[in-house]
Amino acid sequence: MPWPRWSRTDSAKGLSMHRLAGVGVSPGIAMGVAHFLGGRVEVQERRIFADEVSNEQRRFEEAILRSDAQLKRIQQQISEQEGDGPEYRILEAHRMMLADVQLVEETRRIISSDQVSAEWALRRALDQIQSVFSRIEDDYFRERRSDIDMIGERILRNLLGMTPPGHEGVPKGAVVFAHDLSPADVTQLGRAGVSGFFTEGGGRTSHAALVARALGLPMVAGVQGFVKHIRTGMTVIVDGGRGEVILEPDEEMQRRFADRAARDLVHAERLARAREAPAISLDGERIHLYANVELLEEIPAAVELGADGIGLFRTEFLYLERTTLPTEEEQYQHAISALRAMGGRDVCFRTLDLGGDKLPGAVRIPAGNNPALGLRSIRYSLWRRDVFKSQLRAFYRAAAVGPLRIMFPLISGVAEFRAVREVCADVCAELQREGFEYNPDVPLGVMIETPSAAMIADLLIDECDFLSIGTNDLIQYSLAADRQDEHVGYLYHPLHPAILRLVKLVVAAAKSAGKPVSMCGDMAGDP
Repeated sequence: MPWPRWSRTDSAKGLSMHRLAGVGVSPGIAMGVAHFLGGRVEVQERRIFADEVSNEQRRFEEAILRSDAQLKRIQQQISEQEGDGPEYRILEAHRMMLADVQLVEETRRIISSDQVSAEWALRRALDQIQSVFSRIEDDYFRERRSDIDMIGERILRNLLGMTPPGHEGVPKGAVVFAHDLSPADVTQLGRAGVSGFFTEGGGRTSHAALVARALGLPMVAGVQGFVKHIRTGMTVIVDGGRGEVILEPDEEMQRRFADRAARDLVHAERLARAREAPAISLDGERIHLYANVELLEEIPAAVELGADGIGLFRTEFLYLERTTLPTEEEQYQHAISALRAMGGRDVCFRTLDLGGDKLPGAVRIPAGNNPALGLRSIRYSLWRRDVFKSQLRAFYRAAAVGPLRIMFPLISGVAEFRAVREVCADVCAELQREGFEYNPDVPLGVMIETPSAAMIADLLIDECDFLSIGTNDLIQYSLAADRQDEHVGYLYHPLHPAILRLVKLVVAAAKSAGKPVSMCGDMAGDP
């Protein structure tokens, strides 16, 4: 397991210590010299004549080809050193995004219809896509805008003949800061020996954050306004666990963080030695710890850390960044890969948690005035039963290979879950008629994410095989407070008496029925 790298320096004379807050997206502590990596490419509007349109279209195509060649070279370097790992696959996703219909075709359209330069057309297309992503509630989907932005910046640099940001000239042990970082940036810089990162954009579920965690490098995202306070050459501490960046720390602060890093290292090593031991609370209760994942690349870390299984496998990633729905076979192979990677441990797949504002480009449904309370999650699946059945068929087939459970999000009542079970029965009957190998006895579970579901948990448990408390949505629906809204975030309290009473109701219902209950979300991940 990789540990924090240190580059100890003295504080610059005449500069005072300054703290900046962000979101910790990759744990650990790093200290080193700050190094700025590029910035947003500034583009001015430039009009062109009608006879110049074809030339601008050609320039755009060539920039896409150069961008793809650059990413391919980085992929080859990774493949030669470490094989087909998470960094490799994420870069493959970025290469696929270079052919994104909304980005490429919209840029071409703007060049032709508005008679503007390729750079300006691309910037406008990027801004349109970003405005759509910014309205999405779900953190994971909203942060995909960072991927689009990084792809767009790379194409813009190639259009303008600028060198893409690289690791050349970045000193070993440096802390890199930027407006945002691509997975390719993090991969190259990590291999060049930097100690950590902090950015203005991005978030915990961004691909850059995923690569940073895979490399064991601390990272803080969402650090607003750092441009006013920092310059290359300053001494910086990045605390990826607490989401804090300290500029020009004094000697006492440097000593404190060095001591903390040393203690964290000892603690992590002790936990690593104990990862095969059962998790038992101080009062003797055996607790099963499961991983919460969204990518196949995250499974090896879960296995290494001794997870009993996967308690929630998000399935939305297969539907993201593409213009067509995944086929049943794609979903089947994806589920098989997860089961094999877990080596016989239990895997619980959550069916689609999609809504009107976060669907593949080929799908259009009414978004409604309030997507969070509209046609999303299980409601969408029951509305689009063709999509739902394709996913369920893949799961039932994969369950013949290994231990698999299916969990359904945002169930609000018994009738809704009975409708789900009817679809499951239809799927099993179809698979039987068609001669597929499948497991008809897959455990089916309900996610308790609404107050109504929590209040009737005793009725729902009679209909299903297990319950899982989705604390993030349960808290915000119960307290009517969006945890992402800075104006009402103070109301979002996991230990609010109302939340604790709802949790108690659910646990009591499951215990009375003798069936399993689990908890996921931030509340479960922060004991």
